[in-house]
Amino acid sequence: MENMSSAPEKRGLWGVATLLGMLLVVFVAVMIVQQGYSFVQAVKGKKPDNTIAVSGLGKVKAVPDTAIVTLGVIAQGKDAKEAQNMAVDKINKITAFVKSLGIAKEDITTTQASINPRYNYESGQSKIVGFDSNQNVTVKVRGVDKSADVVGKLMAGAVDNGANQVYGSQFTIDDPDALQQEARKAAIVKAKEKAEELAKAAGIKLGKVVSVQETANGYIPTPMYYADKAMGIGGGGAEPAMAPNVEPGSQEVTQSVTLVFEVK
Repeated sequence: MENMSSAPEKRGLWGVATLLGMLLVVFVAVMIVQQGYSFVQAVKGKKPDNTIAVSGLGKVKAVPDTAIVTLGVIAQGKDAKEAQNMAVDKINKITAFVKSLGIAKEDITTTQASINPRYNYESGQSKIVGFDSNQNVTVKVRGVDKSADVVGKLMAGAVDNGANQVYGSQFTIDDPDALQQEARKAAIVKAKEKAEELAKAAGIKLGKVVSVQETANGYIPTPMYYADKAMGIGGGGAEPAMAPNVEPGSQEVTQSVTLVFEVK
């Protein structure tokens, strides 16, 4: 009888012990959270109450070193196969010409290859009368900051080799990181100068910088302009297309920095 009565008692004691263990775990977790919160509040409390925030904008001008040009062909055929073959033949000739200028294949990208039916609408009905094939390649021309002549030769030569779509899309800086770093330094200098002027005018003294915030403004690639827009459509025994005089101009890289100073 004693063994039978002791079993329920043991189970009851085990349940109480388990509950106490769970409560202990919860208590420890709560204490950890409270200590962490107190630490965060203590750290926040160390931030100076009196501060001044000043922004500076750094600007750096540079000549673009890369031009992006898109060359394309639209070919029409009585069926999809004929239109496709005509367009592919021309775009292959254009691509071969681009490579002959010393442009690496890694800088030549196919950006469009499509075939679409061409309709004739009569008496409220549409009828397929042929197909149009559109083939485009985008070419990256490097070193235009030293000489942009190759861009003009590229555009004129592409027309002579069958291109009937030429887009001189934009000039850009291939690797702007170094220029952004230079603009960042200029922004910090301007922010410090402005802070010193404000402090002098207000009769206060600046302490150390307690916060730095950066806004990357970057730069906007510029569209391509030509000095000569009279580029004709060559090929088929016509006079060679005129090479436009391409001017890369300059671009502005900007960087904005906000400094927060402690006020003594």
